[in-house]
Amino acid sequence: MVGTQHLRCVALLMLFTGITGANASESDSDAIARAVAANTVKDYAASIAIFRNLVDQGNAAAPAMLGLMYWAGAGVQRDHRYACDLYALAEQRGDPKGTELLADCFFKGDGRDQDYAQSAVLYGRASERGEAIADCALGNQYLHGLGVVQNQAKAAVLCRHSADRGVADAQTDLGQMYLLGEGVERNFPEAASWFQKAVAQGQANAALMLGKMLWNGDGVDRDHEQAAKMWRVAAEHGNPAAPGLLAKYYFAAAIIPAEKRPLAEPGSRAVYWGIIATRVDPDSTARAASQKLVDMLMAAAPDLKPTVDAMLAAAVPPSF
Repeated sequence: MVGTQHLRCVALLMLFTGITGANASESDSDAIARAVAANTVKDYAASIAIFRNLVDQGNAAAPAMLGLMYWAGAGVQRDHRYACDLYALAEQRGDPKGTELLADCFFKGDGRDQDYAQSAVLYGRASERGEAIADCALGNQYLHGLGVVQNQAKAAVLCRHSADRGVADAQTDLGQMYLLGEGVERNFPEAASWFQKAVAQGQANAALMLGKMLWNGDGVDRDHEQAAKMWRVAAEHGNPAAPGLLAKYYFAAAIIPAEKRPLAEPGSRAVYWGIIATRVDPDSTARAASQKLVDMLMAAAPDLKPTVDAMLAAAVPPSF
């Protein structure tokens, strides 16, 4: 499912801000707080030193925290295999997040040989230890029959467990299940409701799909302006398919039959998002369509270029 991506930079921030370890002593909590503060100002050397010390002292949560820094290459050379080694240490010490992250290693075959049966075991263990996202991660294995006997109804139940606990990725996955009728009866309004919950937390894929529902009027009132707003959220949170949709939206607004040239304001936005799309969209056909749109607008209104250049220079493009 599209929601459960476990992006490591996002996981890193979530971990630093939300996990101190159930058995952490007060001094451990203080040390972790110092590491968080150091990491916030990108003093990675200080945070790594603190985490290493906590690992050596036997803290349960610190290995996963240090592992995420190796995963992301934050202050150290990126090393996914060593990150997974650290997750394994955290798992041995009973840390729920470390258990879930180690399951990710086996599921993706990154830092460990791919082993769906092992990831299923670890996701189940992480769930038992209280890791909210683990239920839906396991649910996605049941959805597709990866390492377990396929059972879409069980997949939906598991993702509902995570979604009810506020996990945005799980809310997105559950929304897609309702959208497609996988494991549950197809229900557009219910899908939109779960997507809305996930969008409120900045989930990029949920925003993309909710935008499409708003565009088509699937289970919600048709509203192209609101659809574009959702695609903007999706783009700003790193969905690489969103810029192309925004380019098309602004292109349609810029082309007025009675005018001899495109309108400047939507035209410049169409070119801006079209250029972003040519850089990040994983679909080669979509990239080509965006390039065609950009070429058409620039040929019809070459004076858009200074405005677009300023937009590209002034605004930091989404991190894809």
